[in-house]
Amino acid sequence: MALPLYDGFSIIDLQQMGSLINNNNHISSTINEMGQYRVLRGRVNSVGFLLDERLIPYLELAGFGSAALIRTFDLQYDLISALVERWRPETHTFNLPCGECTITLDDVALQLGLPINGNVVTGVSLISRPATFCYELLGRLPSEGKFTSLRFSWLKANFEHLPSTANEWEVMQAARAYIMHLIGGVLMPDANGSMVDLMYLPLLSNLHNTRSYSWGSTVLAMLYRKLCRTTDPSAMDIGGCLILLQLWSTNPGIGRSYTIPIYRLMIENHAGEGFVWMPYFVPEIMAVIPSSAHVHSNIWCISAPVINFHIVEWYHGDRVLQQFGCIQYIPTLLVQLGDIHGMSKRGAYENNWGEVHEEYITVWNNRLGRVPQMDRALDLQPSLEYIQWYYEIGKPFLFGGRSMVVPPHTTRIGKPFSDSYHAPEAELELHSRDSSYHPDLGGNGYFPVYPPQYSTPSDPYPPPYSTPPGPYQSPYSTPPGSSSLMVFETYDFSSMFCTHLHTDEENVDRRNPPQRERRAPQKYTPRTTPSNHQF
Repeated sequence: MALPLYDGFSIIDLQQMGSLINNNNHISSTINEMGQYRVLRGRVNSVGFLLDERLIPYLELAGFGSAALIRTFDLQYDLISALVERWRPETHTFNLPCGECTITLDDVALQLGLPINGNVVTGVSLISRPATFCYELLGRLPSEGKFTSLRFSWLKANFEHLPSTANEWEVMQAARAYIMHLIGGVLMPDANGSMVDLMYLPLLSNLHNTRSYSWGSTVLAMLYRKLCRTTDPSAMDIGGCLILLQLWSTNPGIGRSYTIPIYRLMIENHAGEGFVWMPYFVPEIMAVIPSSAHVHSNIWCISAPVINFHIVEWYHGDRVLQQFGCIQYIPTLLVQLGDIHGMSKRGAYENNWGEVHEEYITVWNNRLGRVPQMDRALDLQPSLEYIQWYYEIGKPFLFGGRSMVVPPHTTRIGKPFSDSYHAPEAELELHSRDSSYHPDLGGNGYFPVYPPQYSTPSDPYPPPYSTPPGPYQSPYSTPPGSSSLMVFETYDFSSMFCTHLHTDEENVDRRNPPQRERRAPQKYTPRTTPSNHQF
């Protein structure tokens, strides 16, 4: 039921809706338990050269000091593809058996160290005099006469080696170039590109003011848009901050890589009591998070638009209150953005997006007044009332509440196994969700026992936004932890952020299990990166 417009956008009363889910043209509605499956592809262009220590103060000044530590990482596209199947464009949340959850502002602040409380990142898409502007801020010009973006190869060739005699202005120019590479290659990459849009450069003109923008919400806006786009079954590539998505979903650097059907099984059967709603409040994680990361924790759970120039997506912090240690009540209102949800800048390069999206920017500017009711939860397991409502209106299971045993001959789209070792050996067996049977995935100890993490909180219950006790690492430490769908073995986080000097464009599309056939080079398949892990 559509209610009158509120703040310029549509509000839907969920209590009078028959179903929240629209299965039209969604990847989850095409899943066939016996059929092939889609593995998304993406390009990640991490900064392929060492960070000159002279840039660090300026990167910190601009708010990119922690994010600049990210160098090279392994992305598991089977895992990412399995998560996309559970992403709902209607709510910008993942539908799991345990309830709704999503990547939130606290994930961006704690994982990437980006500022989240500030002005929206917006402006004009097309700079009228790009050559003059680029030369002033970077001190160099691309060879192209007209350009709207900067190639990563050009940025590396011109800024990899900073002269020892460089003055302060030249160091600031190199810092801007590094941030541009970081924005386009790691934080907000386009799925098919090897360049960064020039429209971000004006926001770096004064590095003292760069921190005043909400870069964290901008990264979320781009990631939400890319996740929504790839729920279309015809989509084959994905952009956005995929390292954030993977860090959110599981411990970084799973010891083994699995296929999509295995990840489906793991999520379907084990995203219940084993789901860690508040991973950053595990004692060993709290010990390494600086107190400064919690400064703006009061806006983590708001309900407001997140904006990146032409992109407007709705952030529903009020739908995932369990991630903030609070009782999740049945939501009553759902924001619908309408046609603006799919708006692109194609054919509208001269638009001033600050004017086009003025009403949404106003809502964001009033974000402090959009904090929902928050009541501390003594038990983070969802209530029976919520689960009954959610099971009726959402899509907690891809297979109607049944788990799937995956035969070894299950294949990817267009990639059947041809060797006799992977020939069909058994018929597909279906078991009820309550069955204790699991396939043999490398030993009986693979699926660990999942005790509820927060079912018996200490007394008194720690406030959800308390300052972490004990010493913490410097701002240049690696991201401390991640939300977890499943609890995997512990892992040395430092190897996720090691530096390789021999690559300038990094795309990680790596899967090592022996039964997997390596994909032949195609249009969207860039070269791979040496693995950081020993299998």
